[in-house]
Amino acid sequence: MGMFPLSPADYNESLALSPKLHELQEGPCTRRVAELRARVERLRAKLRAAEEMLVREQSRAPEIGEFVRCPLTGFFGQVTKVTPRAYGRPWVEILLYLGKDMPGHTTVDLFGNWELMDPPSEDSVVHALMIAPEA
Repeated sequence: MGMFPLSPADYNESLALSPKLHELQEGPCTRRVAELRARVERLRAKLRAAEEMLVREQSRAPEIGEFVRCPLTGFFGQVTKVTPRAYGRPWVEILLYLGKDMPGHTTVDLFGNWELMDPPSEDSVVHALMIAPEA
């Protein structure tokens, strides 16, 4: 004998309630959760695609004329020569960048220690060359 004795009629009525409970579970709360889960999956797919693009951009070899910088020394300039290697990153030679109207007169080998950068703007170069603001 069970803890709650049910007659066969009561038992059938309790089974008839189950579709109503199922309808309650499929209400707006569950639809909202389903929409949010779908949104999370879409955003994860976008994130994976963006991460793949980031890896490709960070690992690509620079082209002649692009700007790169050395993270160790801070030297930066335009690429004049790219030497591909069988293993590892290509070696890069740059023409040092001193300013928009002051091209560098020497080239520097950065070997494998370089990273791509955007071309410098006039404001960023002036700011970097400024020693101290006037009082």
